[in-house]
Amino acid sequence: MSKRKVQPSPPASTDGLAPDAEPKQAGRKRVLAPSAEQPAFTPPYPPSWYDRLSRRIDRLPGPSWLAYLLLGVAGMLMLTGVQMLTGAYHPGQYLVLHLFLGSQFAYLLGLMRLLDRSAAAALETFRPVLHLPRRLRGGPADEATTLEELRYRLTTLPPWPTLWASLVGVFLGVVIPLLVFRPPGSTAYSLTAAFAWGRLSASPGAMTVFLIQLAFSEAVAGVFIYHSIHQLREISRIYLTFTRLNLYRLQPLYAFSVPAAFTAGGLILYNYAWFAVAPEFLDQPISIALGVFFATAAAVIFAWPLLGIHRRLVGEKKKALAESARRFEATVAELHQRVDKKALTKMDDLNKTLAGLDLERAALQRIPTWPWDPGTPRGLAVTLVLPLVIWLAQYILQRLLP
Repeated sequence: MSKRKVQPSPPASTDGLAPDAEPKQAGRKRVLAPSAEQPAFTPPYPPSWYDRLSRRIDRLPGPSWLAYLLLGVAGMLMLTGVQMLTGAYHPGQYLVLHLFLGSQFAYLLGLMRLLDRSAAAALETFRPVLHLPRRLRGGPADEATTLEELRYRLTTLPPWPTLWASLVGVFLGVVIPLLVFRPPGSTAYSLTAAFAWGRLSASPGAMTVFLIQLAFSEAVAGVFIYHSIHQLREISRIYLTFTRLNLYRLQPLYAFSVPAAFTAGGLILYNYAWFAVAPEFLDQPISIALGVFFATAAAVIFAWPLLGIHRRLVGEKKKALAESARRFEATVAELHQRVDKKALTKMDDLNKTLAGLDLERAALQRIPTWPWDPGTPRGLAVTLVLPLVIWLAQYILQRLLP
C-alpha cells in the first residue's frame, strides 16, 4: 500500500473568504474602523451668508484684521470718492461722519469675527469643566462630535434667522428713517432735503450709491444684533447644561466672560464713535437717552449669559456651607458631651477638627459666585462706562451753570 504525503490544509478563513484575500479584508477593516468609531461631524444647520462671507475674508492672504481694515478703507473711499465726483466737496476735504458711515459695516464684520474667535478659544479653556453627553441632537455622537457641535453653534449662525435679521436691519435703519425723518428747518419731508442736511450730494448717482452702501451697513448691523443674542444664548446654554461644577476649580468658568465683555465693549465703542463723529446730536435729549440705553444694554449683555451659572454657583455654595455647618455643629456637640463627662484628656483631635472646619467655612465664604475674573468687570466699567459718566456730568454742569 503506497503512502501518500498529505499536505497540510491552509487555515480556514474566519469570514468565509479565501486566505489570500484575508489581508486585503483586514486592511479594509483597518480603514473603516476609525470612521465607525468616530463618525464625521454633521453640522446641525448650514452656515449663514455672514459666515460664508467671513470665511472668504479669512482665506485672503495676510492677517484677517488687515483685511477688515482695508475693507473699511475701501468703504470710506467709495463714499467720499462718489461725493468728490459729484462736486459735493473737493479732494482732501471730507467729513468724519461720512468716513464713519462708509466704514461702519467693516467694523461690525470684524467685531463679529473677533467674537467668534474669542468664543472658540473660550470653549477650549472651558473644557476641564465641560460635561459632554453621548447624545446631543437625538442621534449617536461621540465626545469629539459633541464638542465640535458646541463650537459650531457658538461660531456659526443659522441661515434663515440671519437673513431675517439683516432684512429687519435694512427696514429699521433705512426704510423707516426715509419715511419719517424730517430734516431740521423743513416743514415737509423730501429725500433731497435729507441728503442736503447730511451734507451729501443729492445727485441720483450719488444718492443711489449711498443708499446701497447704507442698506448693506444696516443689514450687517441687524446681523450683529442677532449674532450677539445667538452667541450669548449659546454661552448661557453651555453654562446651564454642560458644566461640571466644582467650587474649588472656578478658573475655567471665567472663560466665557471674555466674549461677553467684548460684545458689550464693542457695542459701547460703536455708540461712542457715532456721537464723536456727529456731536450735533449731543444737544438732543433723545441722544442722551440713547447713550444711557446703550450703556445699560452693554451691562445687561455682559451679565445676562452669566446669570444662570451664577445661580448654580450660589446654590452649590449654599449646599457646601450647610454641609460644613452641619459638621461643625456635630463636632461642637461632641465637644459638649466630652466636657459634660469631664473626658478632657484627649481634646486635641476636637480642637484640630473645629479649627479645620472653621478654615473651610471661611474659604467657602470667600469663593465668588460670578464667573468672571474680578478685573474683567472693573476694566470694562473704567474704560467704557466711565467716559459716558464724565460726559453726562459735563452736560449737566453746562445746563446748570452759566
